Amino acid sequence: MSFRNLTCLGLLAPVLLCAQSLADFEKRVTEFTLKNGMHFLVMERHEAPTVAFHAHVNAGAANDPANASSTAHMFEHMIGKGTASLGSKNFALEQKALAAVEEAYDKLEEEQRKERRADKAQIERLEAGLKKAIEEADKYVEQNAFTREIEKNGGVGFNASTGLDTTNYFYSLPANRTELWFALQSEWFRQPVFREFYKERDVVREERRMRVESSAQGKLIEALLTTAFTAHPYRNFIGCASDIENLRAKGAAEF
Repeated sequence: MSFRNLTCLGLLAPVLLCAQSLADFEKRVTEFTLKNGMHFLVMERHEAPTVAFHAHVNAGAANDPANASSTAHMFEHMIGKGTASLGSKNFALEQKALAAVEEAYDKLEEEQRKERRADKAQIERLEAGLKKAIEEADKYVEQNAFTREIEKNGGVGFNASTGLDTTNYFYSLPANRTELWFALQSEWFRQPVFREFYKERDVVREERRMRVESSAQGKLIEALLTTAFTAHPYRNFIGCASDIENLRAKGAAEF
C-alpha cells in the first residue's frame, strides 16, 4: 500500500469513527410526544443509576412582550420558588395576599401615570401600602421548599438558564426518583406561582447592573447587538433597566 493511501486512510479514520459513534448514539435515543404536546428525547446511559433531566422551553428573551424585556428571565428565577403544593404555608391565603399586592401596585401605577399632576404624598402612601402588602404575602412563604425537596431525594445540580429563544431548567435525580421530576415539573408548568416576584425582580435588575452596566465587555456586547439587530428582538439579550424595574407579576402570568 502506498504512503498516499495510508495517509488517506489516516485522515478518514476519525470521520469513520465519528459516523460510527453517531450511529451508536442514535440507537440509544428514544423520541416521543405525549398527548399534552410535551416532547421527550431520552438518551440511555447505564453507567450510573441516575437521570439527568433537562426541560427545554421554546420561549426566551426574544419572546418578551414589548416594554417588558426580561419577562422570560423572571421564569428562570420563579421555578425555585415552588408550586401551589410546595413552598407555601397556606396557599389559599397566600393567593389572596398576592392578589392584594397586585391591587396595591395597580393603585400606585395609576397615580404615577399622572406624572406632573401626581400627588407626591399620595405616592408615598401607596408605596408604603405596597410594601406592607408584599410583607404580608411573604409571611406565607416556606423558603427553599422546592429545592429542599429535590435535595432530600438525592437531587443535585438544580439550575436554570435563559437564552434568546429558550428557557432551560435542569437537575439530576436518582433513577428511582424519576416520578418526582414529573410531579414537580408538571405542576409548575401548569400553574407557575409568582411567589416573591418583586424580590427576584430586584435580583434580575442587579444582574443587569453587574453583567452590563459594570462590565466593559457587557456594554460592548449590548452595543453590538443593538446595532446589529436594529428592529429585532435579539437586540436586547438581558433586558432594559427601565423594563426590568417595572415588570409586574400579573404581566408575567399572561406571558
